[in-house]
Amino acid sequence: MPGPHDKIIAESAKSALGPLGFQRKGRSRTWLADHGWWLTVVEFQPSAWSKGSFLNVAAHWLWSEMDCISFDFGGRVQEHVEYLSEVQFAPAAASLAEKAFLEAQRLAEMITSLKAASDILLNEERTARYGGGGWMAYNAGVAAALVGRRDPATEMFNRVLNGPAPADSLVHTTAKRMAALATDPVRLKDEIATLIKRHRTELKLPGLDQPAY
Repeated sequence: MPGPHDKIIAESAKSALGPLGFQRKGRSRTWLADHGWWLTVVEFQPSAWSKGSFLNVAAHWLWSEMDCISFDFGGRVQEHVEYLSEVQFAPAAASLAEKAFLEAQRLAEMITSLKAASDILLNEERTARYGGGGWMAYNAGVAAALVGRRDPATEMFNRVLNGPAPADSLVHTTAKRMAALATDPVRLKDEIATLIKRHRTELKLPGLDQPAY
C-alpha cells in the first residue's frame, strides 16, 4: 500500500517533470517522456530495506524486442535517500525531482537526432571497458543503420554475433536478423519501424501516423 513518502515523490515528480512532458506510468514511480523512437525514463526506485528512493534517469530505445523498459543509456543519478518523516522527506524528494529534471534535460540536449544517437552509441560501444558485444552494440547498429551508416551498422551487429551473448538469446537473434537485412536499407528500416510500433503498443504509448524516426 502506498505510503506518505510515495505521495510526496509523486507530487514532486509531477511538479518538476510535468513541464518537460513527462507522464507517470500508471501508479508506479516511473515517469516517461516520449520522443517517438526513444523514451526518457525517470525512476524513483524504491528500496527493499527502507522507505525512500534512489533516482535513475536514462534513455530507452524503442527498437528492441523486449517487453519491458530498460535503462539503455544512463542510469543511477542519486543513491538512496531515506524517508524519516514527511517534514524531512518533502525537500529531499523535491531535490530528487530537480536532479531528475536536470538529467532529463541533459539527455534531451545530447540526443537531438538519430545521427547524434548514432555518434554517442558507436563511441560508447567502441570504448566500452567491459568488451561490448551486447545490447549497446545492437542499439549502436540500429541507430547507425537508420542514418545510412551501413559499414558501422554491420560492424555493430557482428559484434553481437561474435560476442558473449548465447545464440538463443534475444539480443543475438535480433542482431542476426538485422545483420541479414543490412544490405537492404529499405527492408531494414521497415523492420525497425515495426519493432518500434510493437514496443510502443506493449508499453501503451500512443500510436504514430508515420515512422517514429
